[in-house]
Amino acid sequence: MATRLRRELEPRWVSEYCAKTFPNAIVKLRCPLGPIPKEVKEAYGDAKAIKVYRPWRPEVDACVITETQLVLVEAKIHKYMDGLAKLPRYRDLVPDTPELRLWRHLPINMRLLIPTSIPWVEVAADKAGVQVIMDAPDYILRAWEERDKGWTKEELEKRERRKQKLRELGYL
Repeated sequence: MATRLRRELEPRWVSEYCAKTFPNAIVKLRCPLGPIPKEVKEAYGDAKAIKVYRPWRPEVDACVITETQLVLVEAKIHKYMDGLAKLPRYRDLVPDTPELRLWRHLPINMRLLIPTSIPWVEVAADKAGVQVIMDAPDYILRAWEERDKGWTKEELEKRERRKQKLRELGYL
């Protein structure tokens, strides 16, 4: 039984959404947020410090820069609370993000892309000031529907057979 490679669907979804929704805007995909420590800037200089410190900074799926606003976009196929929790924190980091210094005066709009209407997400998002966008292409809807298939009798039996094989091979 082959291991299935991880599918990176959310970055493609975000990219397509931004291209369609903001065709004339500046779009920074996987945009790092937050400040660079003073010690790192002193050691490397400002420009290189941004590159050196990037692995330790959080990234929003997309930061869209229009003439009138900054739009932070986070997409979640399943873990909606993660997106809801992250977006307000990301918004708070924008003023200290060197890559966004030219636009930090703009109002910030937070958007959460989800595959379908989820009532509790919509209520929580409204209270957090996050706009929920239900704009999912077919490949996202298929991935969303796959989750429920994992609990069918056939899938449970398939998982049990796999576990048994792993036990026989000494992995479990």
